[in-house]
Amino acid sequence: FAFDVFRFNLDGEIGDMILSAEYRFYPEYDFHCPHHGWIGYNFNENWQGQIGVHQVPFGIQPYASHNFWFSGAYYNGFEDDYDMGIKALYNNGPWDLAFAFYKNEEFGASDPGRYSVDILNTGNGNEETNQGNIRVAHTLTHNDTCSTEFGLSGQYGQLYNTNTDDTGDMWAGAAHIVGNYGNWNIQLEGVQYEYDPENPAGSNDDVIPAGAYSFTWGIPSEATMGIFNVAYTLPVDIGPISSLTFYSDNTVIEPDNDDWDTTWQNVVGCLVAAGPVYTYIDVISAENMTFMGGSMVDNIDGWQASNNRNTRLNINVGYYF
Repeated sequence: FAFDVFRFNLDGEIGDMILSAEYRFYPEYDFHCPHHGWIGYNFNENWQGQIGVHQVPFGIQPYASHNFWFSGAYYNGFEDDYDMGIKALYNNGPWDLAFAFYKNEEFGASDPGRYSVDILNTGNGNEETNQGNIRVAHTLTHNDTCSTEFGLSGQYGQLYNTNTDDTGDMWAGAAHIVGNYGNWNIQLEGVQYEYDPENPAGSNDDVIPAGAYSFTWGIPSEATMGIFNVAYTLPVDIGPISSLTFYSDNTVIEPDNDDWDTTWQNVVGCLVAAGPVYTYIDVISAENMTFMGGSMVDNIDGWQASNNRNTRLNINVGYYF
């Protein structure tokens, strides 16, 4: 039982100029960091530009999950990731497009005290650089309460190695569907990614060090991920409680290395909305999952796959004012 996070948010606009920033303090993990910070400009009713630290346009936006714990894609750097760069957003009717270029991650590749998951230069010495992203989504509106979004995402970037002074690369692709049908929400996403680093001789190219929340862990350098989430929002009138959102969020991660076992995670729970107070009640079950008694990679630098199902109860109460 601990105090998790205290954060400041700043959002504003002057004419067509816009600003958004957030800074977070995590006393339990003894670090503080920017979450995002960017300035933007509305060129017209369809086009917006942003520069600074902003969300990478990849996959389901803004989150590929309903729970406080996120999906397994977050721990591989493919959900709610923030980097430093420029982004153009286009929205016109059913079309939602994003084009972005990121010079590097949000701040320093050596410090795991951060919010979003990035590749860290600890170990083999790789750093994210010169990354491009494209995301295209199209929404079909069936009626006033039902719609379906179809989307494709592509990502390509370089990996600069501080030990060898050479540059490798990485790529990732995703296809997703988001359905809103009355009180139901369904999220489907498939992701394929591959890192090809230029490591020092004798290094293990099958694992990439990543980190956040002051922790470092290994992710497979090549894997396929599948996400299936379903949620139902029930309006209620119980004292201050206005709605209950029940969900089941599921992730499967299949590494390309045949010697490593499948990672899976299921989160079932409920979001209780009561005025300015939002409470997540999550039961997380997982196997070979980061922060759940296991690892996505096996027998590498102390990272050990458990091959056992582990379960934990997580309750987060947040007050927003």
